[in-house]
Amino acid sequence: MTYSYIYIIGTGKVAKECQKIANDFFRQEVNFVKNIENLDDFFKNLKNCLIISANNFYIFKKECIQKNTIINYHNALLPFHRGCNAHIWSIWENDKKTGITWHMVKESIDTGDILVQKEIKLDNNCTALSLLNAQHKLALTLFREALEILKNKTFKMQISGGGYHKKLSLPNNGYLDLTWNKEKISRFLRAMDCGALSGVPKARLEILGEEREILFYEINELDLILNLSDNVILKITKE
Repeated sequence: MTYSYIYIIGTGKVAKECQKIANDFFRQEVNFVKNIENLDDFFKNLKNCLIISANNFYIFKKECIQKNTIINYHNALLPFHRGCNAHIWSIWENDKKTGITWHMVKESIDTGDILVQKEIKLDNNCTALSLLNAQHKLALTLFREALEILKNKTFKMQISGGGYHKKLSLPNNGYLDLTWNKEKISRFLRAMDCGALSGVPKARLEILGEEREILFYEINELDLILNLSDNVILKITKE
């Protein structure tokens, strides 16, 4: 299996580690796509290349997909939770399991043939941040296997369905509703607990006619404690 060039596009540890693994697997230089002003122009000029999309938000155009081989890491068990922020939606929708998928890229987002998948069980303590970290580790563990399957062309066709989430979509538009029961409040707060560097806005709460960010939260057997912006602490007892 020979490619004219091998490129990787993505951010963080996942992309960096995938580059090392791919270098070793193919015995061919794997180049990072970065500091390029117009990605559309760059990708449309490629032909017979392998492109590895790892923790990447660029959407490949039809011309690039048709002329190259592209594989992508998605942090869910496709076909479920296609699109963005799958880890958030897995918690919010009360899934009992999620996982990761390495798959081929087709013209429709997250619909390509599956290379490899593996499950992660969810519990009532899981936050979006802890889940995403677990998914990234699993993606790296399975990456070499995904490349072997790519080499042998033993893909599995992906079934339809599963739903799609847009980039700016958030559970309940990102607002906590205090009329929810304790379990639903917990799911919402854990789903929106993405970490400071995620780019996902903090959960918000409308209270006494004002809107505040939820900076920290604690849920114990008796109380829900919310640390809000402007040094406001809200303590609520929920059944």
